[in-house]
Amino acid sequence: MQITKIGVNAPVEVYGLDENAVPVVPTGSNAADIVAWYDFSAKPGTGSNAVFAGHVTWNGVAVFYRLTSMAAGDSINLIGQDGTLMEYVVTEVFSVNPTVDENATDVMLPTTDDVITVITCSGTFSADPNDHVFGGDYNERLVVRGELLRVTPGNAVSAVTS
Repeated sequence: MQITKIGVNAPVEVYGLDENAVPVVPTGSNAADIVAWYDFSAKPGTGSNAVFAGHVTWNGVAVFYRLTSMAAGDSINLIGQDGTLMEYVVTEVFSVNPTVDENATDVMLPTTDDVITVITCSGTFSADPNDHVFGGDYNERLVVRGELLRVTPGNAVSAVTS
């Protein structure tokens, strides 16, 4: 995934749901640099909602730390292993609060349009000493949604893991 405006050029790895149907996020030593594509969502370019997520912080600045500066009209690019370039244009940027809004996860549902949904944490961080993986949680999720602009098959752009 490349988002030139915010300096993102990150590999994408496939993630799914845990045993409680909660989306899994990267937690390894390279978690700050990984973008997760959720296999319960559409494959990019197949006519529905391709959902991606990444950390805003993970032992410091992470891949989507600057995602809050995205705005309508900005670009998000996906580059496949074969060099195929998928260009998306951002249509909306908004936050949801999963604690308050029971429909917050609806941003991950299938759509009738070919869109990309990029999600990261936002809002206020509350430390939790009992949370041994994350150390706490943010109270909101930032959502950046874009529409597929064009697909350029197998161009000369260097490939990233997809």
